[in-house]
Amino acid sequence: MVSNMESHYEDSRYPADDRNRDAREALGALQSDRSALADRVATPGWYYPLLALATAAIVGSPIGTGTIWQSLLVTFASLGIVFLALAYQKKTGVTITHTAGPRSLTVAIVMGVVIVLLLGVSFALAATGNGVWIIASALAAFLVMWLGGRAYDRAFDRELRRGR
Repeated sequence: MVSNMESHYEDSRYPADDRNRDAREALGALQSDRSALADRVATPGWYYPLLALATAAIVGSPIGTGTIWQSLLVTFASLGIVFLALAYQKKTGVTITHTAGPRSLTVAIVMGVVIVLLLGVSFALAATGNGVWIIASALAAFLVMWLGGRAYDRAFDRELRRGR
């Protein structure tokens, strides 16, 4: 028995071979669109080094705890991040508001957690009088953001091109 939701109707005016060809063409067009979008949103080479520099400045800011310099450093680094995002949007014409899939999401979460932990380490070092070691946590943040950003881009590109 056939339920109301199923359809075994064959339209003789539109043969199955034509429907299959149309479906293949539509899927091919979608794949082409995904590839074109992935090419368009490719991150420029200057983006992650500058983002890493701003991140390192924020993570290293506790070296100047209690001074106006700490506030200025965090303010200008944060503004730098905002201007980087705007420059990326202007270059690509696209605003990316979410990850492309589970791998890029995982990379983004790991990077975020590591950066927050490094900021906590910097504050702890400043509080215990070991401020000189803050430079090491800032350098680690720089590397995490630059190398992690590249890993994020590879995962994002792969997921976008595959449609996941």
